[in-house]
Amino acid sequence: MKIFVRNNDIPKALRVLKKKLFEEGDSKQLRSKKHFVSKGEQRRLDEKAGRKRWLKKQVVIEKNRLRKEREMLKNRKPKTNVHRPNKGPYNSRPSAKP
Repeated sequence: MKIFVRNNDIPKALRVLKKKLFEEGDSKQLRSKKHFVSKGEQRRLDEKAGRKRWLKKQVVIEKNRLRKEREMLKNRKPKTNVHRPNKGPYNSRPSAKP
C-alpha cells in the first residue's frame, strides 16, 4: 500500500492511510492481536456483535415499514360515486297530504 504526500500535507495523508487501513480491516486485526482472547470470550463478543447488528437491522426494517404505511395513506384516494341518501329536513320527499 502506498500513500502519497502532496504539498507537505501530512495530516491529510495520515487520514487517507487510516481510512485505507480501516477498509482493509487491518486496524481491527491489530487490535484483536494486542492481547489473548479465549474462545469463550470471543464467542461472547461475537454474539454481542451479532445482537447489535440484528437490532440495527430491525430499526431499519421498522423505519421502512412506517415509510410505506405513510406513503399508502398519502396516496389513498377517497371513494367516489358512493350513494348517500338525502336526510336533511329540506331534502326529504314531500309527503302526500290528504
